Amino acid sequence: MGPWRSACLSGACWLLAGSVQAAGRAAPPAVAAASVADAQRAFDAGNYQKAIALCRRRLAASPADTPTLLVLGRAQAALGEFDSAYQTFGKVLARAPRDTDALYYVTILGGVLAQGEYDRLFAMAPDSPRAHQLLGDLYQAQDRPSDAEAEYKAGLERAPASLDLLITLGDLTRHQSRFEDALAYYGRAAQVAPGNYDVVYGLGVCRSYRQEYAQAIENFREALRRDPRSAPAHLALGHALLQSGQAAAAMPELQSAASLEPRMLQAHYLLGRALTTLGRREEAAAAFEKVKRLTENRSLAVRGSAGPGEDARPDAVARGAVGRL
Repeated sequence: MGPWRSACLSGACWLLAGSVQAAGRAAPPAVAAASVADAQRAFDAGNYQKAIALCRRRLAASPADTPTLLVLGRAQAALGEFDSAYQTFGKVLARAPRDTDALYYVTILGGVLAQGEYDRLFAMAPDSPRAHQLLGDLYQAQDRPSDAEAEYKAGLERAPASLDLLITLGDLTRHQSRFEDALAYYGRAAQVAPGNYDVVYGLGVCRSYRQEYAQAIENFREALRRDPRSAPAHLALGHALLQSGQAAAAMPELQSAASLEPRMLQAHYLLGRALTTLGRREEAAAAFEKVKRLTENRSLAVRGSAGPGEDARPDAVARGAVGRL
C-alpha cells in the first residue's frame, strides 16, 4: 500500500467517523430516529458490524431513509468495504443529488478507489506506458519536472505513437521554453492525429515565441476550427496578428477572447495595444482601465513579493501574463 493511499485511508476513516448532522435536514420520525441513533452509537463505539446490522434492519422497513444510508456507508468504509460504501452513498445521491454529506463522502471514497486502481495497474504492468504516464503525472503534481519527463519518455519508448504522451511532453518542454524539443514532440503528434486541437495550439505557441508568426497564425486558425470557443486560441491568434503588424485583424480575435473570458486580463491589455495602434485612444484608455481594475488585487500581491527594481505595475503584470501563453 503506497503512502498516499495510506493517508487517504486514514483520512477516510477519520472523516467518516464524524457524526452526520446536515444543516437544515428535517429530523426523521421518532422510530427512525431511535434506530439511526442506535446505529450511530454503535458506529461511534467502533462496532461497525453492529452499526451495519442496525442500519440494514431499519432500511428493510424504510429503504429511502437518508440518515440511515449515510451511517451505513460510513460503517462500510470504516471496514474497508469501499465499493459497497460507494454504492450506498450513490443511492443517497440518486434520490438527493445535492446532499452535501453524500457528496463529501463520495469525494473521499473516489480518491481511495482511484488509488486502488493505480496500485493494481502498477502491480499488473509496472513497466507499461500507462504506468509510466501515471508516475509522470504524480511527479508533475509534486513539481518535479525532470522526474516527470523521464517517466514520460520511458512510456514513449514503449508506445512511440502515444498521442497522450507526445502532447504531454510537448506541453512540458514548451512550458520550459524548450521550443525545439516541443516542436519535435508536437510534430510527431501531428502525424498521429492531424488537426488535433492540443497539437496545433502547441505548435502555434512555439512558433509565436520564435516569431514565426505566419505559421503560428495558421496553427491558431486551425485550432479555432477545432474549437471555435477557445478563449486561449482567440487570444493567441490576436497576439500573433498584432505582433505581425495586423492590428485590425487582431481586434475581433481579442474581443472574442475577452467576451468568452471577461476576466482574462491579457485579452484586455492586448486589445488596448491594438486600439492604440489603430489610433482609437479613448477606447484604448478604457481597455487599459479594465486591465487596471482586473489586476488591482494581483498587483498588490506581486508588489508584496517583488524585489528591488522589479516592476509590479498592472501593465507589467499583463505583459508577463501574455508571455505565458
